[in-house]
Amino acid sequence: MRKHGGLWLVIALAGPALGDWAEFALGGNGNPWTTPLALEGAEGGFYTVYGTDGQVVRTESVGTSPQWVGADTLINYADGSMTPSWVDPNLNLTHIVSWDQNGQSQVPFHDLGGNIRVTQGENSAFMGMTLPSTLLAYDGDRASAMFRIFVQREGAPPGVGRGFRNNTITNFGAEMPINRIRFYPRLSKTEDAHIIAAMAAPKPDPAAFGEESFAANFLEWYEIGVADNSVPVADDAFAVPKGLRWHKVLSSAGLGGYRVSNDPAYTILRSVRENLDVVVDFRFPLRHIRWVAIRALDPVRDWEIAEVEIYGRGFVRKARYLTDILDFGQPINWGKIRWSGQRPPGTQVEIRTRTGTDHNPHIFWQPNAITGEAEEIGFAEHFSLPVREREPPLYDRDHWSFWSPPYDFEDGLRDRAQEATAWADGTVLQSPSPRRYMQLQITLFATETAAPRLDELQFQLAHSLSASTLLGEIWPVAVEDTRSQRFTYVVRPDFQTGDTGFDRLEIGTHTQVDTIYHVKIGGVEVDLAAFPPQVQTDRLIAALDRKLSSPETDRFKQVEVAFKVPVLRFGTEFSGWVYNSDDPDRIKQQVQPGNATFRYAGDVLAVRTQVGGRLLADVRVHPNPFTPNNDRVNDATRLSFDVREVVVRRPLQVALYDLSGHAVQTLASTQIKTGIVEYSWDGRRSDGSLVPPGVYVYRIRLDIDEGAEEQVGTIAVAY
Repeated sequence: MRKHGGLWLVIALAGPALGDWAEFALGGNGNPWTTPLALEGAEGGFYTVYGTDGQVVRTESVGTSPQWVGADTLINYADGSMTPSWVDPNLNLTHIVSWDQNGQSQVPFHDLGGNIRVTQGENSAFMGMTLPSTLLAYDGDRASAMFRIFVQREGAPPGVGRGFRNNTITNFGAEMPINRIRFYPRLSKTEDAHIIAAMAAPKPDPAAFGEESFAANFLEWYEIGVADNSVPVADDAFAVPKGLRWHKVLSSAGLGGYRVSNDPAYTILRSVRENLDVVVDFRFPLRHIRWVAIRALDPVRDWEIAEVEIYGRGFVRKARYLTDILDFGQPINWGKIRWSGQRPPGTQVEIRTRTGTDHNPHIFWQPNAITGEAEEIGFAEHFSLPVREREPPLYDRDHWSFWSPPYDFEDGLRDRAQEATAWADGTVLQSPSPRRYMQLQITLFATETAAPRLDELQFQLAHSLSASTLLGEIWPVAVEDTRSQRFTYVVRPDFQTGDTGFDRLEIGTHTQVDTIYHVKIGGVEVDLAAFPPQVQTDRLIAALDRKLSSPETDRFKQVEVAFKVPVLRFGTEFSGWVYNSDDPDRIKQQVQPGNATFRYAGDVLAVRTQVGGRLLADVRVHPNPFTPNNDRVNDATRLSFDVREVVVRRPLQVALYDLSGHAVQTLASTQIKTGIVEYSWDGRRSDGSLVPPGVYVYRIRLDIDEGAEEQVGTIAVAY
C-alpha cells in the first residue's frame, strides 16, 4: 500500500565534508529532554557537526512530523535529568480539577488527560459526563458538596424513584501509586471542630470549613473500586476507540437497583453498608491505580460529599518518554548511542529506537463499504472519522523498522575516562541505517523507594555513506540444534560518486566464532595471514586487502565470509556493518538484509533454530575428575554451558557445594545474556584452602521473569 497524507516540509541540509561527523544530544549541554516532544509544532532540536579535529563546525536543525506528537507519561525533568515522578504522601492527587473547552473536567496531573466522570443508568443523558454538582467534591472547597441525586417515589419500596445511581470515577490517565482515599461531608469549624482536629495528616485548615454542620449527611452505604491500565475502558464515553468500551453500568430503576454489581473490570476494595464514620479515611496496601470509582449506595437516606481526596506514596512504577518522529533532512548513517545515568537495584531502563524512510510509520485504512476489503485512506481522512469508526492503523513495515530490542544499559553507559569526542564508549545503534527519520522511546521502571535516572543521551551520526546500498544475506537460514555450524555471509555494495567506501566488514555473531574458513572479494580469497580477521566474544571483523569504493570497478562486488559458530537464540540476526579502518571516528554503516547473491534464496540475516527448550543447555565439565595438586596437569577444571534465548541481562549464579549441602565456592554472581559461558575452578574454597578429595555439586541458577531455571551436576576432585 502507498501512503499519502498532509503537507510535509523538507529541511535541506548541506552535507558535512568527508571525515566530519555529528552528534544529536539530549539532556546535559544538548537539547532539553522536552524539545524532541515537539509540542505545539515546535522543531525537534538541533545536532552539532564536528570536524576531524573534534572542533564544532556548525549546528543543524532537526525537523518533526506534522502527523505525530511526542509524549511523556509521569516523567520528572528536574535538574535537567529524566526520572519517574515521585508522589508525595501529603499531596491530594484530586485537589486541582479544571474545566476543558467542552465543559468537562480534567485532572491535570502531569497533563495526562485524566478526568472526573459520572456513570449512571445507561439511559441517562448524563452518562459519561461530569456533572457540576459532582465536581464540587473535587474543587478543594470544603464548604461546597456533591449531593445525593435521587427522589424517592412516595409509597414505593426503598430504592424506587426518579434518579440514578452515582458512581463517580477519577481517571488519572496513567497508573499512580495509591494507598489512601478520604472523603467527608461539609463540617462546621465550630460544632465539628473535634472531628476536624482528629483528621490525620495532611490536616485541613479548620478555617477552610463553613459555619453550619452537615455531619449527619455522611455516606453510610458506599463501594470503592479500582482498576489499572489493563482494563479496556476509554477515557470518554463519547469517543470510544475500537477495542475499548465505556464503563459497564446498569440502570438503578426498580426495586433493589442499588444492589446490582459494579463494572466487573474493577477490583472492589471496600463495600460498606453500615458505615458510622463521618470522615471515611480508607487506607490499603499500595496499589498502582489509574481508575478510582466511588459509588454511593444509600437508597433512601440523604448524603453528601464535600471533598474526595486520594493520596499515594513513592515513585510511579512506569514512566514513558516518546519523541516525535525526528527528521534529519537526508539519509543518516547512524553510529553509536550512549547515555549517562543511574539504575539502582530493582529498577529498569528500557531504551529503544526505530528508523524510517518517511514521516509516518502508520498506514491508515478503512473497509470498503461494498466489498469490505481494506482500502488505504489519508491521514486527514482517517482523523475526520468519528473515533468509533476508525480502524487501528497498520504498521508500515516497508518504510519503518520495528522497535529495536532494549539496549543493554551497561553497554551504553558513558565512560568518563574516555574523551567524549572519541566515541570510544557507547553501543552500536541497532536500528537500520542509512535512514532519514528516527524515533526514540525510553521507559523507566521504578520501585516504591528507588528510581532510575538518565542525565543525558547522545546519538553519533554522519551524512557520508560507505555505500549507497549495502545488501547482505546469510546461509543457511535454519539449523536443527545449537551446535556450532558453518555459515556463509555475503554482502553486496552499490557505490555512487561521493561514497567513502570500506575495508572492514564486522559481523555480530552473539557468541564466539570457532573457525574462519575464508574471506573473499569478488570470488578472490583474501590472504588471512596478511590480513588476519579479529575474533571477539560476540563478533568477528574481516579485514579486506583493499578499500572498496569505486562506482566503476567495485559496484556489486560481493564480499563473502565463511565461519563456524553456534546459534543459541531463535531468530538470531547476524547484523553486519562496514567501515574504513583509517576513519578516526569509525562510524559504521549497517548492512541491510536483501538479495546479495543468487546462490542463496534466503535474502535474510536471521537464522532460525528450534523453538523452546531449556535456557541453560549443554553443561560441560572438563576435566572431570581433576587433580588440583599443582603438578600443572589437570590442576583446574572448566565448567561451561550455553545460555539460550536471553536477550536482556538476567541474574546468574554458579556455586559449588559439598555433599552435605555446605557452600564451598561461588564461581559467579553476575548478569548474563545469550552466549557461551565458562568458569574455572582450582579446587579451592572461598577462603583459599584446598578441598579434600571427593564429589562436589555445582548449581547453575538463572533468574527470569517466570521464576528461575537451574542445572545441577557433580565434579570429582582427586589427588
